[in-house]
Amino acid sequence: MDKELDLAALRAFRSVLREGSFAAAALALRVPKSTLSKRLADLEAQLGVRLIERTTRHLRPTREGEVLASRADRLLEAAEDIRRVLGESGGQPKGHLRLAMPQVLGNLVMGRIAADFRRLHPEVTLEIHFLDRAPDLLEEGFDGCVRLGPLEDSTQVARRLSHGLALLVAHPDLPGLSRLTHPQDLLAMPLIGLAMPWPGGWPLENGDEQLDLPVDPPLRLGSQLAVRDAALAGAGIAALPTLIALPELEAGRLVRVLPGWTTRRKELYFVYPSAQSVTARLRLFIEHLAAAMAPDAR
Repeated sequence: MDKELDLAALRAFRSVLREGSFAAAALALRVPKSTLSKRLADLEAQLGVRLIERTTRHLRPTREGEVLASRADRLLEAAEDIRRVLGESGGQPKGHLRLAMPQVLGNLVMGRIAADFRRLHPEVTLEIHFLDRAPDLLEEGFDGCVRLGPLEDSTQVARRLSHGLALLVAHPDLPGLSRLTHPQDLLAMPLIGLAMPWPGGWPLENGDEQLDLPVDPPLRLGSQLAVRDAALAGAGIAALPTLIALPELEAGRLVRVLPGWTTRRKELYFVYPSAQSVTARLRLFIEHLAAAMAPDAR
């Protein structure tokens, strides 16, 4: 019997164990559940052993599955490193990059940045996904991603790109703005927030003064762009990232509320699996992105 491992099947097996179900693993890998089940069945047939015990409510690895799981990450990482270096000859950037970044950043600036990069390096193809979560780079096949910090301890490598914060803004005609003197006053005003808010409220600061304002916005929306549009429509006060807020402030469509106060600064990082995983094309993209995100480049 052929004992060679199919990497797609091995990735399917590892994802099922990590996610805890076939449905969640299929969603993470963006493949149909039937495809995932077939890959695992083929892997078990190739190896001649059962890897996962399934019940109607739970699944767990068999003893053989535990042995394979303990080595799967190393095998997949080695295969990924090989894939990354293929297609690069003589130091010339060539090949494909699969990346992920937050939706707001992607929607507002990535089209221009990606187009500029492709003009400079036409032999490199780009596939950029907009995700408001931290992807598993190895499991999901990403070369790297952009994330807001702080980052948890990890074997991954991070390159600082910039930093971000949010400004308190509202439509100029929103009633009651002139009475605001302290963040606590915001609790009596109509507020707009994200559908997934900051834990503990809005983390605000003004110099050395910091507080977590326990907001409960009556209007919560699924994206920062929708929050911006609601603020432009006069629905209330919002905490908008500077990337979104500044064009509206400069045009006079929004005004700063409590101008000395902002949300706490968060660092923006480009994260990749390991120092050994950096190809020439990825290094060039990181440098291009860092230059484009520098404060004096905006």
